[in-house]
Amino acid sequence: KKDHKSSSDDPVPALVKTSDGQLHKISDRRKLTPLTSPDDYLGIPDVLHLPNVTEASLLHALRLRYHLDEIYTSAGPILMSVNPYKPMTVPGTPGEDLYSEERMMMYRG
Repeated sequence: KKDHKSSSDDPVPALVKTSDGQLHKISDRRKLTPLTSPDDYLGIPDVLHLPNVTEASLLHALRLRYHLDEIYTSAGPILMSVNPYKPMTVPGTPGEDLYSEERMMMYRG
């Protein structure tokens, strides 16, 4: 039986704790991208302005905005929406439906 020696190509697993307290097992920590911009922590309204557009950075931005009840996010001319599974109104405007067509058109740009 041969001894397996670690090489620089072997994945380096990691356990990552997100700001909401969830733990995620990462198969290779070398694939992680560091957060460098304030928008990385707040969630950016148009993901095309992310410094590094990756699947992980896109999902992170959507997750942050979802937790802030910002269910609409732009990707240039494309509007993405995450279902909040609850009725929502526009903050500061009592009774204005967040799901109205007028509201969606505001994000169209």
